[in-house]
Amino acid sequence: MTSMAKGDEAQFDAAKNITTIAGNRIVFHCHHYNVFLQRTIDEALGEGAATVQRLAATEASRKLLGDLFGGEPAGEARERFERAAKLFGSLGFGLADIGGLTGFGGSVVLRTSHYAIGWRAKFGPASAAVCHFAVGYWAAAVAAAAGIAPERVIAVERGCAAVSPDGDAESCSIDIEVL
Repeated sequence: MTSMAKGDEAQFDAAKNITTIAGNRIVFHCHHYNVFLQRTIDEALGEGAATVQRLAATEASRKLLGDLFGGEPAGEARERFERAAKLFGSLGFGLADIGGLTGFGGSVVLRTSHYAIGWRAKFGPASAAVCHFAVGYWAAAVAAAAGIAPERVIAVERGCAAVSPDGDAESCSIDIEVL
């Protein structure tokens, strides 16, 4: 197996044509696929759609990040957050500023967001925040880094660049609380 990029966590097996991270198979999709799927779920489930998508993202990301962090000796939460941020960016989900994040919660600012940018490009301004995957991912990162159950982590998107009617919002913000 060969690494996709120097320092990247993903491994590509050319013989099997699969990419894995910490033994978990992953699939890459473009914004066209991701935001169309998200909008389809939104329309099908209505009001509860964002919660379902956030929880699904938390569970999938918790498994991935838990396996990724699991082989390490107990390390600093900061190091794990930095690793999670690097992976988040390497997978194309955006540039995450984790300066306000600790093992007790805090905030993550997405300087760029795959979902917010993709939504605006495909559908125009959104009526509500759209970064459900990112919210779930960062809830999972806190849970995995701190070694706690994901149910103890509450994450909410407080600002979303996709919602700005003029397209002038430069970032998305996620607030995270550990119960």
